[in-house]
Amino acid sequence: DKAPKPSGDFAFEPLKADKAVVSTQSTGEFTPRTRAKYYEVVEVRTQRSTLHLHLHGCGVEPSLVVSPDSGTLDLGHVMVGEILHGTFTLKNNSEIDLQYGISLLSEKSDVVQAFSGPSEIGNSNKSGILPFQCTPHTGNISRGQTQEITVKFHPDHKDSYKDVVIVNLLNQPQETRIEVKGCSWTGSMFVLGARDPAPSVTLHTLVPEIEDLAAEPEPEEMKGEFWVVFICSLSAPKQTFNETISIGNCRGAGVIPDSLNSIDKAPKPSGDFAFEPLKADYGPLAKALTFNPQKGSVESCATVPVSFQFCPPKELAEVGARLQFNTLLTLKGETVEQFRVNFVVEIVK
Repeated sequence: DKAPKPSGDFAFEPLKADKAVVSTQSTGEFTPRTRAKYYEVVEVRTQRSTLHLHLHGCGVEPSLVVSPDSGTLDLGHVMVGEILHGTFTLKNNSEIDLQYGISLLSEKSDVVQAFSGPSEIGNSNKSGILPFQCTPHTGNISRGQTQEITVKFHPDHKDSYKDVVIVNLLNQPQETRIEVKGCSWTGSMFVLGARDPAPSVTLHTLVPEIEDLAAEPEPEEMKGEFWVVFICSLSAPKQTFNETISIGNCRGAGVIPDSLNSIDKAPKPSGDFAFEPLKADYGPLAKALTFNPQKGSVESCATVPVSFQFCPPKELAEVGARLQFNTLLTLKGETVEQFRVNFVVEIVK
């Protein structure tokens, strides 16, 4: 350590006392401006003597370390109405105890968070209750110790959610931010990596125009649809093109509010998926597309990749051609849901 240096960071009140006063009391104050050791000599003079007081002090800075160090806490996937918990930790690396307070950016925003808002804040619950909550939201962390913060994610409709947790220290201007996010689904099975909604129209971004694919009547039980887009270059050395999505299962990830205090663990069964083969009406396209796998199971709190391999039929492989076809995907988990999978192929040079 460096030797202490003289400083004006010490102050006393009062500086003078009446001569008639037999004794008096003076209060000293130490307000360091930087992290360093400080030294000062105070001279106290009376009519008969002089007293020298040697003052020493050490300025310290608060140091708070957040884990995960990425600054992002992804709570993952959960079914609507269930509760999912995640944690992050605060570690006090400074030489003093720290008092902290936690708030959410959505609480401080002046924008009404109906269903969308600033880029840092995602969708809100329709009930008006915040989808994310932190506990404990205030506290004291002794030097060298850690505090675990629990984040509760409780969505009330299918959507993607995000917010920013703000950690403030008492009497300190700086703040620490942690992004929190999560997704909710109406059923336990879900699809990731597909294009939804329909991709925009522009060949400059190699995303083809999606024409109206609603010629066929939608089954009443149809839950939705998504798109898989192939950009096939005839100059490619291999004429097999691949696209991949993931099918996940979030059953068992969260808990039902009424069962929070239950000693019985909720079952965590796997879910199933199956793609219907392309109809023979599609001619050569029916054999041009393969699924890997076409059907399978997904364990609880896991995802399974599904690869689509497309080999353009020679009789249809013309530059500028746009091929469209579809099939059905059935997901069996907490519920049974069907989705239309629309395939779009753009043939380029």
